[in-house]
Amino acid sequence: MKDFLKQISIYGILPVAGKFAGFFLIPVYTRLFSSAEFGMLELLMTLIKFLLFACNLEFYNAIGRYFYEKENLDWRKNLISTGLFLTVITSIIIATGSFLFKDEFYKFYLNSFDFQLEFKLCLVWLFMEAIFTYLSVIPRFEKKPKTYVAISVSALFIRITSTILYVLVMDLGIAGVIYGHITGAIISLLLYSFASRKYLSFHFSYEIAKKITKFAVPIVPGLLLIGFWGPLSRNLIAKYYSLEFLGLFAFAIRIASVMEILNGAIRMAWNPLIFENFNKPNFKKDTQNISRLMGILAIGGASGITLLAPEISTYIGTEEYEKSALLIGFLCLTGIIEILKRLRGFGPLISNKTGLLTLAEAVGMILGIAMLIQFQNLGLLGIGIAFLVSALVKYFILTNYTVKKMNIAFNHWNDVLLFSFSLISLGSVYFEVLLVFRSILFLITIGTCIYMLREVYGKKTRTI
Repeated sequence: MKDFLKQISIYGILPVAGKFAGFFLIPVYTRLFSSAEFGMLELLMTLIKFLLFACNLEFYNAIGRYFYEKENLDWRKNLISTGLFLTVITSIIIATGSFLFKDEFYKFYLNSFDFQLEFKLCLVWLFMEAIFTYLSVIPRFEKKPKTYVAISVSALFIRITSTILYVLVMDLGIAGVIYGHITGAIISLLLYSFASRKYLSFHFSYEIAKKITKFAVPIVPGLLLIGFWGPLSRNLIAKYYSLEFLGLFAFAIRIASVMEILNGAIRMAWNPLIFENFNKPNFKKDTQNISRLMGILAIGGASGITLLAPEISTYIGTEEYEKSALLIGFLCLTGIIEILKRLRGFGPLISNKTGLLTLAEAVGMILGIAMLIQFQNLGLLGIGIAFLVSALVKYFILTNYTVKKMNIAFNHWNDVLLFSFSLISLGSVYFEVLLVFRSILFLITIGTCIYMLREVYGKKTRTI
């Protein structure tokens, strides 16, 4: 427990100040871009995030799997360098292929030929992002988390300040946002390369490459489905709703991204810990306590954001974005489910049944697509339901497998109670309950979370 909390504090809580700096860009975007332009920016950003999955192909998780097999420096240098070569090769293939089929992207995905420069800039950003993302996990495996924090916060600060320069001062519009990401990616690439220099060489091992691909390939379809849901869902929103609705969604998901801060911290800390410790006798007990703790924090935080969503939409956005309040609540609740899925759905990784990850993502995606199309008459409510149900289905599939395979019980009365608070919070926004009553509910939720946290901390747990 203590080791996990230490990792979370380093990978999540400490960089939160830097992450929250990104929220300063939201008022800039909402005042400079119309909801339709914000929607186009969302289409471009989610496309690159998906292509990033295709570039990395989970090579860095494979590196983590084999990094601890030997403490020999030559072994680790060959392992990391081979993985880097694979990442560079796949990144070149994906970026080049996307450029060759650029007209198809303009016609069928963006539904416009007016953003050709922005698309090409995104491909430059993609290549830089793929390489530094691979290198960014090395400080974690090397157990130098402070290096990771220093580099990530520094690069984030440079990205935000350069974006403000490009967008506000140079008036480059959507292209300015992408220039900002390219600048941040270049800085990250340089800093992570320097930090990992002792592991980098021009050595490529075919044997190691086979081990990496053998581990990664079964996971890749599921990860590509995870990534594909992003651009596909945005394309469906733009097609079956409107580009303006996609802009409202883009605003809402950035407000709800506080859940992604916690999810990203858990992603960086959790998988390496379970790989290192799943054979230890106290693993199940500590896993339960960690799950309860993070569940309380996530549900409490999301409920608070949901209850204040109308005010957040008004003061951070403009009048055009006020309608996003309900969607913020749905996306926060979806973020909770994603966090709990990561903490409780690790069974397939431990038992090497990674095909189940693909199955869960496929089922969740199919349901999400069907609901986005079927519920288009519900507007933003239909979008929120589609995302929430998709996340819930994936959670139940993976968590049930983990419970049966690992014999770990995750059902707690506090989950039911806090989820009830989340649903009530969502209902209060939907029925436009006055702020005073939502504030009372907020205080009750916070008080309940504090009581539950004291209960968790009151139980002695051994360190993972």
